[in-house]
Order: sequence, then C-alpha cells, then structure tokens
Amino acid sequence: MKLHQLAFVTLISLGLFLAGGCNSTTVKPRAFEVRLSVDKALVGTSLQVDLIGANTLADLPKWTSYSVTEYWQPDNPQRRDASRVTYQFGAGQLINVVLDREDPRWQAWLNAGVQNLVIMADLPGAATDQAGNADPRRLIIPLDKKLWRSRDPLEIVIQEGGLRLITKQKRLN
Repeated sequence: MKLHQLAFVTLISLGLFLAGGCNSTTVKPRAFEVRLSVDKALVGTSLQVDLIGANTLADLPKWTSYSVTEYWQPDNPQRRDASRVTYQFGAGQLINVVLDREDPRWQAWLNAGVQNLVIMADLPGAATDQAGNADPRRLIIPLDKKLWRSRDPLEIVIQEGGLRLITKQKRLN
C-alpha cells in the first residue's frame, strides 16, 4: 500500500472512530428502583416474576423471541442460567416488592453491560407465545437514563392480562 493510501485509510478510520465516540445515541444505562405490585384481581394467586438483566447485543435478541411458556418449564436452562432476581407472590405472600437502585444486583448487571431489564411473569391461565412485548407475560424495558426521569421508579403492575408499565418515559426533543 502506498503512503498516501495508508494516510487516507488512517484518516477515514480516525474519523469513524471519533464520530462513533461523539454519537448522541449512545445508551447510558443506570440502576433504577423497580416496584412490582399485584393487581387486586390476582391477590392470593400463586405466581412468580423474574427480573433479568440483558445486554442489547448478546442477550436481548434471545429474550425477545424466547418462548415464555418454555421459560417457566421446570429445569429450563435459559431460566436457570439467567442473571435474575425472582419474586414469589401468592396466598400469605407479597403483593408489592421493590428492587432498590442500591441493590448489589444492579452493580453486577451494569458491570456486565446490561442495558435492558427483561421481566418475565408466570401468570395463571393459558397464553400464546408472542415475540417481545407483544407477549403480555414479558416486558422489556430499556435502562437508558435519557428515557426516564432521574428519580422516578419503574413501576410495573402485574395484572390478569399481563405486565403493565405505569412509569411514563420522558419526552425526547
């Protein structure tokens, strides 16, 4: 390669590197307080909910398309291997839980490059598997701090019809 060609390739590479570093669409995840509450219609019903940390590149494509029905089968390897927090609800058990932003799980997730929170619910009744948030038993929430008000918790209600995110996103200009 001639010297002027090498200089040109170097300049183009440097320009692409700098442009990528200045990208305003870079995701900046942060820890959130997550509040889960059981709707009154499900109080006393036995159910489980998993909160899973997922990075966008390696984990999210799998979690978006993975069968929620299969996920809740006994000894499921996808569930067993997930970096998750599990909450049990039911008769004589919790109806509201909070994953605090100071919980050590958050630091582990953020250190692993997590950019999304995947919530999987084992709800009563039959359901048909669907991809992504179209499946009412799955909720995928981006953790980009630009999308949410700094002190607002992520509030999710567990309803008969599925998971419902109550927290509103910030308006982006």
